[in-house]
Amino acid sequence: MALRGVLFDMGGTLLHYTPPGETWEEMEKVGARAVYRHLYQLGYTLPPEDDALATAWDHALMLWGSLDRQDVKELKTDRQMALVAEKWGVRAPTAELVDELAGVYMAAIQSTVRPLDGAEATLRALRDSGLRVGLISNTHWPGEAHVYDLDRFGLTTYLEHLVFSSDAEAWKPARDVFEMGLQGLGLEAGEAIYVGDSLYFDVWGAQQAGLRGVWIEQPHHWLPDGITVEPDATITTLPDLLDVIQPWR
Repeated sequence: MALRGVLFDMGGTLLHYTPPGETWEEMEKVGARAVYRHLYQLGYTLPPEDDALATAWDHALMLWGSLDRQDVKELKTDRQMALVAEKWGVRAPTAELVDELAGVYMAAIQSTVRPLDGAEATLRALRDSGLRVGLISNTHWPGEAHVYDLDRFGLTTYLEHLVFSSDAEAWKPARDVFEMGLQGLGLEAGEAIYVGDSLYFDVWGAQQAGLRGVWIEQPHHWLPDGITVEPDATITTLPDLLDVIQPWR
């Protein structure tokens, strides 16, 4: 089938959520630190800050490393903030407090969000060429928070259909979340490619659902034991995608 559409991952693919020169761990700790200090100002008794941040990072690692064993309905920012606060000794936080903590966490991280080089130009070129363009993102944030980020950099206008896992309650690499993206663009799997920075969630997941998978090459990558992946194409920058797709059209 000829290529008719492109679906993108978001974090690490269209938008950077890690500050320049920093790591995912440092990004998570930016959010956790803001939550910790907010609780401290409210008068809660908490463990030492460094210990608390290490606990929050361990929780993030556990969460992302066990998505296939998690209840997808629990994979939301407010629920995760409640769990972290409880691990810090905050007993039975109220729904109001949990919502407050989720907002503090997201706002701290959003302060450093920026687009990848060539993101807007690449999306514009794809749409101008007649391709359908959409997004599927694994995230525990509510989708509206990410739409705000995409809007800030003029990217939303090029994206016809958006799927955020926390809202859809479906997570990559599961087939159903890719099918949601395809249905939103009116495409068959063989007519679409998926572009992302994760060999497992993005490339392997897309290929299992029948799409071609394009990997934005990373210096480090993670795969579960026993899984091997061969991307249909590998790029180093988003504008490289425009040449890669030509033979598929």
